[in-house]
Amino acid sequence: MMLSLTLLMVAVALLQSTPVTAQKVSENWCLERGFDPTNLSCDTCRLIDESTTIQKLQQEQNINIGEECRQCCQFHKVNPVLHPEYSLRGKYKFALLTYNEGSLSQFGEIKDFLERDLSDVLSFKGESRFKAVASTKSSMDAEMRMQMMMMGIMNGGGGQPKLMLFEKHKKGGWSEEDEEEAVEIIKLRGWKREDLKDMLMTLLPSA
Repeated sequence: MMLSLTLLMVAVALLQSTPVTAQKVSENWCLERGFDPTNLSCDTCRLIDESTTIQKLQQEQNINIGEECRQCCQFHKVNPVLHPEYSLRGKYKFALLTYNEGSLSQFGEIKDFLERDLSDVLSFKGESRFKAVASTKSSMDAEMRMQMMMMGIMNGGGGQPKLMLFEKHKKGGWSEEDEEEAVEIIKLRGWKREDLKDMLMTLLPSA
C-alpha cells in the first residue's frame, strides 16, 4: 500500500512536467522529473506500467511516465524491495569495450573513462575479465563515411563505442569478431564515465 501511494505521488508530480521531446535525456532532465538515474532500476519502472491509477492519470494528461522512467533507469541496478534475493553482481564473465580511434574525440565521456578509469577497473577485475580495444572495423563503408564527413556529420571514420558482455570464458579471449556470441551489446553514446565504471564494477566478478 505504501509503495502504491509513493508511486502515485511521484506520478502526480511528473504529470506537471514537460513531455518528452528528445530520445536522449540528461541527468538533470531525469532529476527534474523525480528520477535519480544513478540509483533507478528498470524493474522499478515496470511498477508504473502495472499501476492502473497511474495509467488513468497518464491518459488524462497525455503523458507516458513509464517511458520517461525507462529513459532514466539503469538496467544493471536491482530494486532490493522487489528482488531482495536477486543480485546482478558478477553476472557476466567478460566485457569487451570497443571504440574507433578516429571518432573517439566525439565521445568525451568514454575518452575520459579510458584515460582516467580504465586502470582502476583493470586493477579490480583484471584483463581476464575486461578489455578496451581500438576497433579494427567500421560500422559503415568507406563511401558512406566520406559522404558523412563532407556533410560535416562526422569528423573521422568509425562508429560509436560499444560494450559487449559475455556469460562465459573463451580460450584465447573474446574479440570484436565474436559480437554475435555476446549476450548483451550496449551502444555507449550518451553514457557517463561514472555510470560505465559502476556498471562494470557491478556486473563483472573480481579477478
